[in-house]
Amino acid sequence: MNVSTKSEYGLRALIYIARHSDVHPVSAREISAAWHVPVKYLEQILKTLKEAGIVESRVGLGGGYRLTRPASLITAGEVIRILDGRIAPFSCVSETEYVPCEFEIDCGLKTLWARTRQAILSVVDHTTIADLARPASESAAPSQPILLKKQIGR
Repeated sequence: MNVSTKSEYGLRALIYIARHSDVHPVSAREISAAWHVPVKYLEQILKTLKEAGIVESRVGLGGGYRLTRPASLITAGEVIRILDGRIAPFSCVSETEYVPCEFEIDCGLKTLWARTRQAILSVVDHTTIADLARPASESAAPSQPILLKKQIGR
């Protein structure tokens, strides 16, 4: 699965905001300088996140971005879906953008792809911005346990 730069930069921006906005709203320029992200591209991403209700902004002196709710209530999966539209490593197992495959009837891979998709969803949907914003020395492990179904006989 490839995560777009839009999602990567969006997640990085939210991590930065979560770490710093308790002191003051964070400007796009500040985030851009910290993560080496093009400021114009970042502004477009932040606009999308604002329209989705993830961040709020204030214009002018002392302005910038803040999260609209606690970082512990915003998941990586939610952000990726807002910015990329879907999370599906393979189109044959996508629930929203399914594309049939000519080998589907006798494909031994579809089960593997479906299990891979479920594992990815479980991780991104249980990892919050708060988890990601913790210092690296504190492990960015999800705040909630990740339960992966064990397939008996497979």
